[in-house]
Amino acid sequence: MNSFRQDENGTSKLISMVVLLLLVVGGGYYIYTHNSQLTNAFHSIQESTQDAATSSRVRTALLLSKQLSPFDIKVQTTQGVVSLEGQVPTEQIKNMAGVIALDTSSVKELHNNLAVNPAIGRNPDREHLSERVADLEIKTLVSDGISKNAELADKHIATEVSAQVVTLSGTVQNIGQKHTADQIAWQVPGVHGLADNLIVSDAQNVPESADDKLAHRVEFELYSTKAIPLKAIQIRASDGIITLTGAVSNRAEQLLAELTAKSVEGVHRVVNSLAIPEGL
Repeated sequence: MNSFRQDENGTSKLISMVVLLLLVVGGGYYIYTHNSQLTNAFHSIQESTQDAATSSRVRTALLLSKQLSPFDIKVQTTQGVVSLEGQVPTEQIKNMAGVIALDTSSVKELHNNLAVNPAIGRNPDREHLSERVADLEIKTLVSDGISKNAELADKHIATEVSAQVVTLSGTVQNIGQKHTADQIAWQVPGVHGLADNLIVSDAQNVPESADDKLAHRVEFELYSTKAIPLKAIQIRASDGIITLTGAVSNRAEQLLAELTAKSVEGVHRVVNSLAIPEGL
């Protein structure tokens, strides 16, 4: 009897161990398979997000090109491999699109499937997109520069930009603030022109003198060269005589500043006191 009970107890323990082992193995398999699925799902989402970002960067680069923006080019990315679809008028433009796409970050490979169709028309709504983007960038930089200037931060100055020409409107307190706003606008890269419609509110301010106007015309011409940094240059005018003081980087900039100032209508003589580094 005791022997039977011992055998029965042994069998029960064996069955319990087998069941426990099956549970452990089954649980491990379940965790392994589901972890694998979760890992794959995570990688899939991650790749999808990266591919979407890559496509967006390529589209932006293509739209900022004056040659490519007028055409509808579709961009699709799969695991870093970019495909271009659509129609362009020439082989040259097709190759240009490929070069721009390949130069975009995170692009691993390119399939340029653009078809060349000489009869394809340009989309007028997209054609000037790069110019509009440039205008928006300039507007943002000018507005930011004015808002951060201690003299102008509390002034209500509106900035508009069209064809890279800045228009300033609103009210400032004195002529000095008006000139500061002009200088901020001119120092923004890409600005081709400036229309200053700012109104001076201080009644005690005298109108801008002929000398001041001449000095500002010289300043404009110096800026237009795109080769002379104006931040360290002071320009004074007196009876047609322009005096340049401050510092430039080299002898070439010093001579260019003098010749540019001499070319301005109304300038009779230029006193060039611009300093250059020793040894140049």
